Amino acid sequence: PPKKKGTLKAKLAEKEAIKAQKKDEDDPYDSDAVLDPREKARRTKEKELNADLNNAADLFGSAALGGTSSKELDSLLSFQPRTKEDFVKLSSMIIEFVIQRHQNKPLYPTFVEHHVRELANPLKDVEVRKAASGLTTLANEKQKEAKDKASGKKKKAAKPTLGSAKISNK
Repeated sequence: PPKKKGTLKAKLAEKEAIKAQKKDEDDPYDSDAVLDPREKARRTKEKELNADLNNAADLFGSAALGGTSSKELDSLLSFQPRTKEDFVKLSSMIIEFVIQRHQNKPLYPTFVEHHVRELANPLKDVEVRKAASGLTTLANEKQKEAKDKASGKKKKAAKPTLGSAKISNK
C-alpha cells in the first residue's frame, strides 16, 4: 500500500525524535552536567579523529590503513612462492582475482602487451626467447582455430607427439 504522507510538522518531530534517540544511545547520561571541560574536550577530539579515520577509509579504501578489503587480495599479496608449482598457483590466483575482471575491456590487448614486456624485463635473453616461443605457439594455434572456424572444418584429433606412444616390444 502507498505510504501515507504526513504533515511537515510531524516529519520534523519524527526526525528530532530519531536524533534524540541516537544521542541517548551514544551517551547514556548528560555529559555536560557530569564531565569536566578537559574530559569533554578529549571526547570531542576522539570523536573527530574517529570520524576522520572513517572518512579516510571510505575515500582510499582499507588499503590506506594497512590491508585490503578483500581476503583474496590479502592472500595474493602475502603469498610467498618457492617452487614451480607455487609460481603456477600464484599465476592462477592473479588471473582469477585480478585479470578476469578486465579481460573483456577494449584496451585489454594493450595491457597484455605492456604487462608481458614488463614481466620479461628482468629475465635473461634465453628465458625471454623461451617465453616468446610459447606465445608464438599460442598465436599459431589461435590462428589455426580461426581459420578452421571460418572454413567450417571440425576440430581434428590431436597428432601424437614424440615420446607419447608406448613401446610394446623392446
